[in-house]
Amino acid sequence: MSAVAPLPLLLRECTAEVTRAWRQPSFAVPTLVLPLAFYALFGIALARPGEGNAGYLLATYGVFAALGPSLFGFGAGLAAEREAGTLALKQVSPLPAWAFLGARLATAVLFTLLVVLALYAMAGFGGGVALERGQWATLLAVHLGSVVPFCLAGMCVGLSLKASGAMAVTNVLFMGLAVLGGLWIPAFLMPELMQAVAQVLPSFHLAELALSATGRQVAGSPLSHLAPVVAFSLACGGLAISLWRKA
Repeated sequence: MSAVAPLPLLLRECTAEVTRAWRQPSFAVPTLVLPLAFYALFGIALARPGEGNAGYLLATYGVFAALGPSLFGFGAGLAAEREAGTLALKQVSPLPAWAFLGARLATAVLFTLLVVLALYAMAGFGGGVALERGQWATLLAVHLGSVVPFCLAGMCVGLSLKASGAMAVTNVLFMGLAVLGGLWIPAFLMPELMQAVAQVLPSFHLAELALSATGRQVAGSPLSHLAPVVAFSLACGGLAISLWRKA
């Protein structure tokens, strides 16, 4: 039997992952609905004219849009498959690990892309947000790039805990990274202790990168915010590789 070419194999696995995720309301609802509903309410409906809330929250809510599909897809989802024995079956099957994990990553990117494009449309037509083409492109790159560190964090959770525990921890991470990272409320409006906590969270630094992409002045250079995200990703990636070998 001839080997299947890498690209068709990846596409088949991506199709299966997207179909599986779309059929799970517990995954699709927080992934698709929450960022759009919150932005429509706080970024447009309750925004005061001239304050620029629509543009500010567009940057931070785009990072928030990457949280759901990344954490829940790799966290709770991976833990459930590991507990059910599905993950072990995939590991001993001819399916390469890169195809399985790559398809799950691609699914997270796809869901994030759908949400952020809807956010951009809402911001442009409903919030009056106007950016240059280069700014839109940079903002999209930051938002889609946010999937990587969140997926790696979710993978660490999914490979180390049982399904029930992983779901609980994933929910805590989801809320913690969103709230303490300044994705819902600007970090500079938080108490000093919460601001200090935000400084060590990847969600905060990704939000700062997104704000910088829209032309807003942020504390520190883009590199000073990119470095903690890369460090967090490398740490989670190393732990995830170790856990994968033991799974």
